[in-house]
Amino acid sequence: MSSFMRAAMVTVAVSGLALLSGCGGGDGSAKSDGIEGAKEGKKAASASPSSGASASDGTDAPKFDLPKGVRTVFDDGDMTGDPKKDEVLRDHAYAVEAMALAYATGKPDVPVVHRYYQDAAGQQVQSRVKKYRAEGKVGTGTYRYYNRKVTVGKSAAAVTFCESQRDAFAKMVKTGKVVRTKPSISDFTSGKAIMEKRGDTWVVISMAGNGGDEKCAR
Repeated sequence: MSSFMRAAMVTVAVSGLALLSGCGGGDGSAKSDGIEGAKEGKKAASASPSSGASASDGTDAPKFDLPKGVRTVFDDGDMTGDPKKDEVLRDHAYAVEAMALAYATGKPDVPVVHRYYQDAAGQQVQSRVKKYRAEGKVGTGTYRYYNRKVTVGKSAAAVTFCESQRDAFAKMVKTGKVVRTKPSISDFTSGKAIMEKRGDTWVVISMAGNGGDEKCAR
């Protein structure tokens, strides 16, 4: 399995973010919006560069040119039938695919990544992808997402989810060798993304995860 998506979900500037696993503190500072962690994501904005992204293209689906052998798979049953919640889940799926693209190519500094990851989350994706690429690795394989649940507040939303990397691996750039590992509980991660609507797009502003979560095993 690959470590790239799991590494990207480590807590970043989200001390008030409560995970499904119970990780994270939670001082209630962002509860005025009904979404814990929303303010923490915004706090990092002052330290982050401008995203340079625009959501002015409306609801048109972004283009993802994933390398051969790289896939993201989502359970159809995660959609709720509620237009606003499903809009959040749709953009969360786009964000995940943008992250997969960044790791699979080793290029985080592209418009689609800036569009869906901003503030604290944007900084983290940039840092993690560059570090992974500096180690001579890119990601490959299939990343599966399921049990996605969404809570929508006044100006922010939270998406909790499970991820399986059982069929995902690191690939060495120089040799093209896929580093396959034995299946284990560490293949499964629970995560939480805090999202805010900017223009026509719900963007991830902070995120955290818990690797090796038995609740996500399948």
